[in-house]
Amino acid sequence: MFKSLLRATALATIVSGPSFAQEMVYPDTLIILDVSNSMWGQIDGIPKISIAKNVIGKLVDKLDTDSEFGLMAFGHRHKSDCNDIELVLPIGPLDATRFSGALDKLTPHGRTPLAGALKQAAQIMHSDTRSARIILISDGIESCEGDPVALSAELEKTGLDFTTHVIGFNVAELANQDQLGAIAKNTGGLYLTAESTSELKDALETMMMDEESDTPMDKMTGNPQKAVVSAPKSVLPNTRFSVDWTGPAADGDYVALVAAGSDGTVLESQASMADGWPAMLTSPETGGEFEVRYISGADGSILASDTVTVQGK
Repeated sequence: MFKSLLRATALATIVSGPSFAQEMVYPDTLIILDVSNSMWGQIDGIPKISIAKNVIGKLVDKLDTDSEFGLMAFGHRHKSDCNDIELVLPIGPLDATRFSGALDKLTPHGRTPLAGALKQAAQIMHSDTRSARIILISDGIESCEGDPVALSAELEKTGLDFTTHVIGFNVAELANQDQLGAIAKNTGGLYLTAESTSELKDALETMMMDEESDTPMDKMTGNPQKAVVSAPKSVLPNTRFSVDWTGPAADGDYVALVAAGSDGTVLESQASMADGWPAMLTSPETGGEFEVRYISGADGSILASDTVTVQGK
């Protein structure tokens, strides 16, 4: 939210565009969907774009019609146009039928102008009376020479009250996941990975939690006597993935990825609870069965565990 005219001026410099009337109503949520050509890629024989449309459509069908929602897409009209970014649905009270109909018309064609999309989203979200969130779903990184990481950092400095959550949908390259994760981190958002229909559904539902009640951040300081970790069922080799956790978050607590049934002396990857929710781990290059463990920093005991399969031999 803008705290001063100086901050408002700073935002206008970054996202130069039309002036905004103070009485305009702004969205609670803007979904930005990657409709670039790579979304024709398949998961279990189904195009990623089809999975995304289906999951998003079912989610909005369950939401309160009083919710303010918008839909933005990029790469859906032209093959090599870095300006192919469109506010498909103007911001307004959620109409699930209309929203699903708009999704159905989107067809992958072009490139991935992440910075351009974030810039336009910031224009839409410009408000001194409402907070808002962006949910970006993408299977790749910027392909139009923009710098979405730097832009997201600039936008955060302006004081604009919006958060960008990012879902990396079937993103194989570790470096690509780092870029998407940095966009979320810079605006205080979550970065979650999804490798299947069910994981995309879970990630979207997590991001749509009521921010004033059962938010992910609330989970970090839950019942200090209990801990839970939840990992994806399977991940690709050498891939960053997110781990949902609830626990005491005491000094030194961490999550670790270890070979299933091992004594835990060899850690494939680890992340401190101090780094926030969700925890981000990296799978090994070799496939197999592994465990994600919540480890107490006080005595090294295992407070919770879950299994994950790393694909491959």
